[in-house]
Amino acid sequence: MKKILIILLIVIATIFTIYKYFKGDSLSNDQAEKDKNGRYITIINKTNQIINEVHVTVNDGTEINKMYQENIDEKKKSFSIEIPNEYAKYNTFTVILVDRYNTEYKKTINDVPKKGRVELIINKDDIVNETNNLKTKIDRFFNGD
Repeated sequence: MKKILIILLIVIATIFTIYKYFKGDSLSNDQAEKDKNGRYITIINKTNQIINEVHVTVNDGTEINKMYQENIDEKKKSFSIEIPNEYAKYNTFTVILVDRYNTEYKKTINDVPKKGRVELIINKDDIVNETNNLKTKIDRFFNGD
């Protein structure tokens, strides 16, 4: 009986560890919404694509936060990024998303509040750089895009 209990505990701990590993450090929207003292941009992905990279820059082009996300859950339509305190003097931020086909979407948001969360919707109209070589066209065809 003890052996079964120990094996069960090991299995549960392994599942929990694997879940935490694949979940990564990305901030949940719930955490961002509850934190009234932090400063967040919640990015709403309406591109219908899986996003692999996120770049956030301030007005002078300095990148403040970079996330590389691999194999994102396709159902994840939004995520939050915390703006560090050292960028408190800035109000304008540019967000660049790069999808699995290396298509870049870019949008600037002005007047980000000093505390709280603001939403930024990025869609197909925000494409600034799109790869249209034969390999990408084939990949898009077989992925239903």
